[in-house]
Amino acid sequence: MARFSVTEAATAGFGIVGRRPLVVAGWAIALVAALVLPALLCIAMLGPRFVEIMQLAAQQKGQAGDPEALDRMMRLNSGLTGFNMLYWLWSTFVKAVFCGAAFRAVLTPEKAAWAYLRIGSREMWLALVMLVEQVLLFIAVFVMALVIAVVAAIAAVGAGDHQTGGAIAVAGVGGAIAVVLVIWVALRLSMAGPMSFADNQFRLFESLDLTKGQTWRLLGVALLVILFLVVMEMLLAGLIGGVVLAGGGSLAALQGSANLDALFRRPPIEILRVLWPWLTSLGVVVALFGAVAQAVFYAPWAFIHRALARPRETAWL
Repeated sequence: MARFSVTEAATAGFGIVGRRPLVVAGWAIALVAALVLPALLCIAMLGPRFVEIMQLAAQQKGQAGDPEALDRMMRLNSGLTGFNMLYWLWSTFVKAVFCGAAFRAVLTPEKAAWAYLRIGSREMWLALVMLVEQVLLFIAVFVMALVIAVVAAIAAVGAGDHQTGGAIAVAGVGGAIAVVLVIWVALRLSMAGPMSFADNQFRLFESLDLTKGQTWRLLGVALLVILFLVVMEMLLAGLIGGVVLAGGGSLAALQGSANLDALFRRPPIEILRVLWPWLTSLGVVVALFGAVAQAVFYAPWAFIHRALARPRETAWL
């Protein structure tokens, strides 16, 4: 049986960062262009609609519902729902592109042109795999939650009106089983992305065969990757806190609640003129963190696929 090193797999992303630091800088720029700028554009377009929703909600608080206002809120929310769907599809595609770049950096490190970023059929298959996995996860969680709720309700009825301990215990045990099951399935399907990328075809359940007997090792890699990301997020929070404190200490507009209120009453363009140096600093830090996180999160699975995959046609390499 093929094997792989848990620690080497989990740290594969840091290997990319160490070998190709300029690639990470390129990914940071691409992340801003692909996710942040479209999001800011959409916020600028939909901002007035969101503000109107908040104003209508505030007007309805503590009052009898106004049918016209409620209907207006429903129409505004429907527009936001459509935006959320489009942004979900777009962000999934962007994740597939960066996932493909991380896979390419592991599998073909010599092909570093354009920071390993490509848009082709392999990225499309990755995007499809991600979408299918997300939909399957949603369906699975919904079905399991429904089953747990029904079983807990039956237990509550059987225990009587004042005996809810049994129902809570049933719900807790059912929830724990559901979490374990979801994690197990996710680990067994973890090679679907690398297989789809390497084969340039849609692969999903084929991953079950490749990951057979590897569940504990895959779990070890996943836990280490999560630990690395948590530590990185803590460091990011510290850096952001430092930037905010530096900004608050040097800008009179950010000192005191009265100054803050006066600042945010200004037109948005004036607020940006005051805050742009600090927002830019935060943007650079967050973009670099996001680029490193892409490598840390995606690279291990390409490393594992390379170790586990049986000899296959790899002419694309």
